[in-house]
Amino acid sequence: MAILHFLLIFSLLSLAFAGKHGTLPEEDHWISVFPNTPMPKALKDLLAPPADSSKESKDKDAPINPFIIYENTNTKRQPKGVNAPINPFIIYGKKSKEALRKELKNKDGTNKKSKGVNAPINPFIIYGKESKGLSKELKTKDHINKKSKGVNAPISPFIIYGEKSKGNKKQGSAAINGTMYFFQEDLHPGKWVNLPLLAKTRDLATFLPQQVARSIPFSSNEFPQILNLFSLDPESMEATDMEQTINVCEREGMRGEEIFCATSFESFVDSSVSKLGKNIQLLANELAKETNNPVFTIGRGIQNMGEEELVCHKMSYPYAVFLCHSIDSTMVYKVPLVGMDGTKAKALVICHKDTSAWSPSHPVFEILKVKPGTVPICHFAVRDTLAWVRK
Repeated sequence: MAILHFLLIFSLLSLAFAGKHGTLPEEDHWISVFPNTPMPKALKDLLAPPADSSKESKDKDAPINPFIIYENTNTKRQPKGVNAPINPFIIYGKKSKEALRKELKNKDGTNKKSKGVNAPINPFIIYGKESKGLSKELKTKDHINKKSKGVNAPISPFIIYGEKSKGNKKQGSAAINGTMYFFQEDLHPGKWVNLPLLAKTRDLATFLPQQVARSIPFSSNEFPQILNLFSLDPESMEATDMEQTINVCEREGMRGEEIFCATSFESFVDSSVSKLGKNIQLLANELAKETNNPVFTIGRGIQNMGEEELVCHKMSYPYAVFLCHSIDSTMVYKVPLVGMDGTKAKALVICHKDTSAWSPSHPVFEILKVKPGTVPICHFAVRDTLAWVRK
């Protein structure tokens, strides 16, 4: 009942925080910072819809607010098919109140583990052959994280670990069947790339109002309280993903890296402006349509967006949390793509010219068979990644 109580409070707060003319406070904040620049669609999609959004949205792609209970289960916005995303933090209409409770429990009343096509997979963890997000193996009895060892060590392919980081470097090449890392010289028109993390379903989690976000603990020291707030089993996959997010947000930046985590729209904008100034633009991956085919060809018109950047990774959490970091000698490219099924896209590519500060155990060096600091290394950004660059 705790999460239901929280959901109801959030819905009321969304109304209370509405602007004078019905605008969201996040929209007012954007105008105060960038008065002459329309808010990018990628950011609008991260705003929680009004509390009466049980009504059908005019935008069929509008994100569903995971903190609102939708009454109309027959809406056209209801996900369908085997690829429909199941958000573990959404209460889905009438069925979820009774039937889904039974479906999600074993005969002895314990929670089932997530399985099958709808099982949530954290795109920021490289899972080994046996790994299923097993929190028991990653914790001691007092819930302190164990040092990462063996095939189950959670290593993020898109978060750069410093030299002290440990993990099984053999893990990376077997974890994701796709174009993860590549050499900068391979970024050219006509190149075929396999991008399952670009074609994956959007993460629908939205930002909380700033006042609400500030009232919720976001610390490894308070993790038991966080789990209690969301009524989550400490051994569930969702709990493991959330703990991983908090741990990554609390790490120290390596040499040449500035890092912060944003838990609200305002902190996302203000911290970015503090780093880069106001003469900036926000970039995002763009897909003309959803596709199940992740194979693309790089087209003509690759744009170099510069080296003054701040790359923001959307983390696995009940509401929108972004880990943003800027690494010295990093370039951002906007790359046109054409899918095998004709889908057009514009993807973000991040190229690191200096990897000398990276951990030698980072999976990239096993995948590309090189050593830290020897050659520039690039990677495509995951679907929900955002990047600020100077204009």
